[in-house]
Amino acid sequence: MSAPEAYFDDLAELYERFTGIRDAATSPVRSWLTSQLPPGRRAIDVGCGGGNNCGLLADRYDEVVGVDISQKMLDIAALKPTRVPVRYECREALSLSPERDGLFDLVMSVNAVFHMGPIEQVLDVLRSIVAPGGRLVIVDVTQPDGAAAPAEQSAYAFETGKIVYDVSGDVEAACDSIRMMLHPRWLEMSKQAMPLTDTEFEQQYSKALPGVRITRDLIPTMSAAVWEA
Repeated sequence: MSAPEAYFDDLAELYERFTGIRDAATSPVRSWLTSQLPPGRRAIDVGCGGGNNCGLLADRYDEVVGVDISQKMLDIAALKPTRVPVRYECREALSLSPERDGLFDLVMSVNAVFHMGPIEQVLDVLRSIVAPGGRLVIVDVTQPDGAAAPAEQSAYAFETGKIVYDVSGDVEAACDSIRMMLHPRWLEMSKQAMPLTDTEFEQQYSKALPGVRITRDLIPTMSAAVWEA
């Protein structure tokens, strides 16, 4: 069984094209994220991938950290110009701590938490590095209750491709998303880390983050959570 970073290293270029649509200025996800950013000085994007959202944060914060397990994705991120330099670190989310990393006015993660480990552990770590008065903002992949099992991922891949096309109108981007989700490495990884269902997302986030605000279906297959420290 491969380590998670190996999957993302292998999929880095396809994943970068896929997330380019999600992170575009006209994307509903990007518009929602922009509306959720609190004032402050320090921000961190956990599971930052190719760094698109780090660029968004660098426009608003004076110190930005991007953390990801894939060095290949961080290499892509480091080539993108930003208003202030972003510090990229190749490490696991579960290695973060207030003692090592300090506290952040914004802790953000997009399309990554379900890959990071047991959800209660991941949310506990992310919560621990939010400064008093700061905010934790998460957007993550979810599946409808009773969604396709891993063996039926071809249907899920084509559904996702349709969503990408509906959001972007970009046929090539939709095809890239299908190619990625049917890539042998993605299929292998999916067997190890399936997204939560909508109901599981609401239940587990509400338990781990008392007072959390949850938005179902930010776009189809993606839900969001906002928690204030």
